[in-house]
Amino acid sequence: MGREEILNHIQNNPDVSVLIIGGGINGIGTFRDLALQGVDVLLVEMNDFCSGASAGSSHMVHGGLRYLENGEFRLVREALTERNRLLQNAPHYVKPLPTTIPIFTAFSGMLNAPLKF
Repeated sequence: MGREEILNHIQNNPDVSVLIIGGGINGIGTFRDLALQGVDVLLVEMNDFCSGASAGSSHMVHGGLRYLENGEFRLVREALTERNRLLQNAPHYVKPLPTTIPIFTAFSGMLNAPLKF
């Protein structure tokens, strides 16, 4: 179906179960989830998809390890869950990268860690 055919179809059949306004990461993610469930869903976007804030992405997916420093274990768990979901659902888009953790002395961080909690 081309653009004109799609627009004609929408004009002739305006009733949809869910209308999503905005094609950013949240709108597209919601659209995908609902469409996979078989829900009749329509997404409209003023510009190109992900042309706003989503277009400025660093394209990095991290496991939230930086939140360990402040003891935010809930955020680490949430970030790791999302990262694992992306690795499972879109292995062609994401891949693990090696991580280097600088350790300057044998005791670096041992004193800071308890103070953060």
